[in-house]
Amino acid sequence: MRCILAVAVAFAHGWYLLIEDYGEHVSPFASAGYFLAGFAHASVILFFVLSGYWIASSVDRRMAQGWQWSSYLVDRLSRLLIVLVPTLAIGGTLDALGLYALESPTHGGVTDTYVLRTDVDTALGWQTLVGNLLFLQSIIVPPYGTNGPLWSLAYEFWFYIWFPALLISVRARRPSFFLVAFAVAMAAPEMFVGFACWLCGALLFWVTNRGSQGGSSFLKLRPWLAAAGAALAAMLVFVRATGLEGKEVPLALTFAGFLFVLLRTEISAPRWLTPFASYGAKASFSLYALHFPLLAMAAALLIDDQRLAPSFASIGLMLATLLVVIATCGLFARHTERHTARVRAFVSDGLRSRRARGTE
Repeated sequence: MRCILAVAVAFAHGWYLLIEDYGEHVSPFASAGYFLAGFAHASVILFFVLSGYWIASSVDRRMAQGWQWSSYLVDRLSRLLIVLVPTLAIGGTLDALGLYALESPTHGGVTDTYVLRTDVDTALGWQTLVGNLLFLQSIIVPPYGTNGPLWSLAYEFWFYIWFPALLISVRARRPSFFLVAFAVAMAAPEMFVGFACWLCGALLFWVTNRGSQGGSSFLKLRPWLAAAGAALAAMLVFVRATGLEGKEVPLALTFAGFLFVLLRTEISAPRWLTPFASYGAKASFSLYALHFPLLAMAAALLIDDQRLAPSFASIGLMLATLLVVIATCGLFARHTERHTARVRAFVSDGLRSRRARGTE
C-alpha cells in the first residue's frame, strides 16, 4: 500500500508537470490519466492513516517497556533526517540548476502548472532551508525549492510529538510538557484535520490490538474484505468527483475500516506483489520525499514553456520518466533510509556514552 500511495503521488506530479491541463477532445486513455492524477492528496490522507497505525504500535510498545522521550525522538528523527537532509541537498542543487543554469520555464513558473505555484527563487533561501530542517515547512516557511510534497513530512513530525504527549497526559493524569508542541498549529490550524486522519490509524491499532485475542470469525470470510474494498473504492471515487475538502476524515475512517477487515481476514498476498511490497517497505519514503525535484528537473530538460498535449507519445514519455524517477529513488533509498537502524544505533550509543561519562 505504501508503494501504491507513493507512486500515485509521484504519478500525479509527473502528469501535471509534463502534461497540459484537461481540455477538449481528450481521448479515453488520456482521460484515465487525468482521473488517476487527481488522487495525490487523497493518497497523502491514506498515508497518514498508515503512519498513525504504525506509530501508535511503536508508542504502545515503548510505554509497556518504560517510556523515554529521548529514545523515541532518536528513533523518529533518525528515520526522518536520514532522508530529509540529503533530499534537501539534492533537491536544492537540482532546483538551482534548473532555475539559474537552465533558466527552465518549469522552475520559473512559465508552464503554469498548479502543482508548482511556488516562487522557487525565494523558496531556495537559507531561512527556508533551516525551517525545513526544523519541520516547519508549510507552517512558518514554504517547502524548500520546488519540493511542495514536503509539507506532509512536517505534519507527520508534529503528529509524532502530539500523539504520545496526549497519551502520556491521559495515562499519567497530568499534562506532559510536550503538549506545548501544539503551539505550532497556531500558524497552521488545518494541521488538526490531518491529525484527525492520522488518529484514525491510531484507532485502528487500538481496535485490532484489543481484539487480537480470539477475533470475530465472521471477519475471516473474504466477502467482508470485498465489501470493505468496494466501500473504499466508492469513497475514493466520491472524493475524486466532488473534491476532498471536508471529506478527509470520512476517507480516513473508510480506509481504516478496510484495513481492519484486511488484518482480520485470512488471506495470503500473491507472490507477484512481493517486489512492490519490498519497494514500499524500503524506498517509498525516499520516493515521496525526492520525486518532485527529480520530476521538475526532467520537465526542465524535456519541455519548453508549454506542457505536452496528452498524446500516446507524450504520456509514454511521462511514464518512462516516472519509471526512471522511481528507480532513482530506489537507489537513493539504498544509501539513506535502509541505513536507518545503523544511524539510530550510532546516535543511541553516543547518548549512552555521554550519560555514562556524566555519571563518573
